[in-house]
Amino acid sequence: MLLILGMIGVTWGVRAAPFVLSNLVLPEPLLKFLNVVPAAVLAALVAEPILAPSVKLDSVVQPELLAAIICLLLGLMRAPMLVTVIVGMGSFWLLRLWLL
Repeated sequence: MLLILGMIGVTWGVRAAPFVLSNLVLPEPLLKFLNVVPAAVLAALVAEPILAPSVKLDSVVQPELLAAIICLLLGLMRAPMLVTVIVGMGSFWLLRLWLL
């Protein structure tokens, strides 16, 4: 019960913070850091399945690795993150159907 109340408090606090702290001015370095947090979290979530022991690293013909390479190329071409995620997921599922 305490865990559920804690999660409710954290969720509510994060959602209420912009309204409660609307006059707070954050320093520029902190704003730059906060702007890259979503990309870092996405990279951390994606890296685990790619680097998992279930992925055979002896062959590049793996849906996870090929989709990651496609996303890497899109990122290097400065594609929007939403486009990269959609193309990456689509290519992963298509490659999975085709290769497995």
